[in-house]
Amino acid sequence: MARVTTQELHKEIEQIKNNHLAHIHKDIDNLWVDVKDNRKYFQERLDRLDNRIWAIVLLSLGTLLSTVIGIMI
Repeated sequence: MARVTTQELHKEIEQIKNNHLAHIHKDIDNLWVDVKDNRKYFQERLDRLDNRIWAIVLLSLGTLLSTVIGIMI
C-alpha cells in the first residue's frame, strides 16, 4: 500500500476545490437565474388570469344587479 504525502493530499484537495466545487457553484448560480426567470414568467401569467377572473366576477355581478333592478321597476 502506497503512503500518501501531505503535499499530494493538499494538491488533490486544491484540485477538488478549484474544479468540482467551482463547477457546482456555477451550476447553482445558473439554476438560480433560471428559476428566477420562470417565477417572473408565471407570476405575470397568474396576474393576467387573476385580472380576467375579476372581470368575469364584476360582469356577473353587474348582470345580476341590472336584472334585479329591472324586476323591481
